[in-house]
Amino acid sequence: MPDSLKDQVIEVMERLGITGHQLQSITLGPGVVGRNSSIAFALLVVMAAGVISGAFLHSELLVGMSVGGAIVVSLVITCLNVHFGQKNAAAAILEGAQFIEYEHMQLTASKGAPPTLQAGPPGPPPPMISNGGRTSLPEVRE
Repeated sequence: MPDSLKDQVIEVMERLGITGHQLQSITLGPGVVGRNSSIAFALLVVMAAGVISGAFLHSELLVGMSVGGAIVVSLVITCLNVHFGQKNAAAAILEGAQFIEYEHMQLTASKGAPPTLQAGPPGPPPPMISNGGRTSLPEVRE
């Protein structure tokens, strides 16, 4: 009995060295453009897997749909990123709290007041530098 398409795709991914754990550790970039680009990259990886699987399965339809999908995804995401970046430059590259801080600075600057930075939550203290068992330099007296 021939293997199902799912089993064949899994086999191809194993040959390429791609595991499910690698796909789960993907992190998205900052801002809307970073997220869109990460999603587009993931879709292009899926389309590349479709091309490779189509080549192994000798399916012209799968290869054609994957190549067409890759072209459409690339063009659409690029156009959307450029359009959104032109309309909302700060939101396109800044992430959540950074964007709010930027808007706060814009509002205070428009009122003529100097921008005030709000202190964030206290961070952990810096690590102590040890002397590694060495003695300190002797004091020089003149």
